[in-house]
Amino acid sequence: MKLENKKIDFIYWFAYYNLDSPSVRYRAKYPLDFFKKYKSVESYFIVPSYRPREIYLFLKAYLSALFFRKRNSLIVIQRVQSHFIYSTLLKLLIRIKNQDTVYDLDDADYLAVNPKTIHFFAKHCEKLSAGSKQIEKYLSQFNNQIVHTTSPIVDLEIVKKNRNAIFTIGWIGGFGGEHKDSLIELVFPALKELTFQLKLMVIGVLKIDDVEFIENYFQDNLNIEIEIPLEIDWNDEADIQKRIVLFDVGLATLTNSEMQLSKSGIKAKQYMNNGVPVLSTNLPENNTVLVDGVNGFFCDTTRDFKERLNQFYKMTDTDYLQFSENARKSIVNFDHNKYFADFEKIKNGI
Repeated sequence: MKLENKKIDFIYWFAYYNLDSPSVRYRAKYPLDFFKKYKSVESYFIVPSYRPREIYLFLKAYLSALFFRKRNSLIVIQRVQSHFIYSTLLKLLIRIKNQDTVYDLDDADYLAVNPKTIHFFAKHCEKLSAGSKQIEKYLSQFNNQIVHTTSPIVDLEIVKKNRNAIFTIGWIGGFGGEHKDSLIELVFPALKELTFQLKLMVIGVLKIDDVEFIENYFQDNLNIEIEIPLEIDWNDEADIQKRIVLFDVGLATLTNSEMQLSKSGIKAKQYMNNGVPVLSTNLPENNTVLVDGVNGFFCDTTRDFKERLNQFYKMTDTDYLQFSENARKSIVNFDHNKYFADFEKIKNGI
């Protein structure tokens, strides 16, 4: 018997935080804007706040979902994990209006906070949306109606055209914790051994101590120019992508820990979206989008990073541009069309 293809006309999206969260921007705000423009899907996008306007918008969306739910709609609860009134009301909502309710999780928050609320939504939402295979595996103990929805990237058609005169190696993200440790352990020693002229761009350093650490680390390497832009507006997606497209190679290092293995591989996807080849550790989720020798290379040791960086530097323009083109073509695996198709799967129970 053929399953009925249920369309999506409306999405009630209740986020766990505001737009300062990359998860909220990349998994909610930007996709919902795309769905409205290209898929004719309207939405209520709600962030928790004590401001009068946000409270009004929450009540408008909440009461609509509870008493006047729109046809062909999804109710998505994104990463809500607290025990306050916001989560309490959403718990009530999904118990009363359970059909086509979705709990969306793209980070291993259950390792960092009391997971009671996460477990509640995982058990009682009708369906689950997991941002990584590792999270999908974890959540499956509570609910087997689950779809892997890799975090999408905004396609602004900002695409690399050619290499820089000075070979530029780039990294973007929050420079702290395991992200910082993996760079220092795997990549920085490799850079110190390179002898050609290069620029290292590190986007996302917030502390002056970290800026000084990086500059001091490479102070004896006169061939390395350091660029660390400060005061980044993370909500200006066009500006972010205009910075990424200046990279010749993007670094995406993950460590083999439960928290890192649960990440959605956002860095690698950001680079590829702008046509920048990637050097990445061979770990999930990066290895679901990177094809070794096609749109980048896997590097698991300092020696690997050194050899592949030398290879990209010595590469002909023709060969480099092929890697760049392949990286750009990879976006079909993580663009907004793919993300929408994933939510159609959720709607149709596939």
